[in-house]
Amino acid sequence: LKHYTAGLSPLRVPSFQVSAAMAPTDFSKFGLDYYTKSALAGGICCGFTHGAVCPVDVVKTRIQLEPQKYNKGMVGGFRQVISEEGAMALSTGLGATAVGYFIQGWFKFGGVEFFKIKAAAAMGEKKAWENRTAIYLGAAAGAEFIADIFLC
Repeated sequence: LKHYTAGLSPLRVPSFQVSAAMAPTDFSKFGLDYYTKSALAGGICCGFTHGAVCPVDVVKTRIQLEPQKYNKGMVGGFRQVISEEGAMALSTGLGATAVGYFIQGWFKFGGVEFFKIKAAAAMGEKKAWENRTAIYLGAAAGAEFIADIFLC
């Protein structure tokens, strides 16, 4: 509150002043339950979003494989697939896509939280705040690497 009354934006306050005024983070609250919830949220979201675009992928793949047959663009491709094979043809590969990306999202989102929190705890709050961009990038890169292995 003191910083607001002085006319300073909280973004202009140097990080060491902000962290000095804040209570220390209790890293023990980030246990298996927290990581499981993060992983589950990531798995559900990735499985759903990648599954939702599966029909687009079906049409795109048909256009790539048979450009002389599917030559009326995406909308024409949708119409052609539905008229020739039925609407269910658009769900080709949906199960494998949803399951595969659920697993990938599980490890990606759970991994980002795990690596980010472990790095911050190892560095200490002040140093972690000063290096937050590197922590986010490192956590994301490590989690993505592991998640992509599980996607394969």
